[in-house]
Amino acid sequence: MKSAPRASDVLVDAVGNCPLDLAIRTIGGKWKLLILRVLFLSGGERYNNLLRVIPDISPKKLTRNLRELEDTGLVIARQSDGYALSPLGLQLEPALKQLGIFGRALSESGRG
Repeated sequence: MKSAPRASDVLVDAVGNCPLDLAIRTIGGKWKLLILRVLFLSGGERYNNLLRVIPDISPKKLTRNLRELEDTGLVIARQSDGYALSPLGLQLEPALKQLGIFGRALSESGRG
């Protein structure tokens, strides 16, 4: 039976790189998680719909963040129906769910 990874294995690899740091730098920022959330929940969206459903994001910021998510391989642009999560992006599902659970708990605690 495969055991769960130890915290030290996830936080620092054999050469001193931090996979968590890389993940945070890749999906961090004000807009990327919101874009990923919409694509995760919808299965894919056209640019104009993303612009409509993500409050306060400007066209310039949406374009830049989508391009960065494409460059890192998390999002793919499909001609037929706009943007969607790539197979790599779909691996974020458990993390997005856990962040949602954390956000709900934070909100219910009155501290969020």
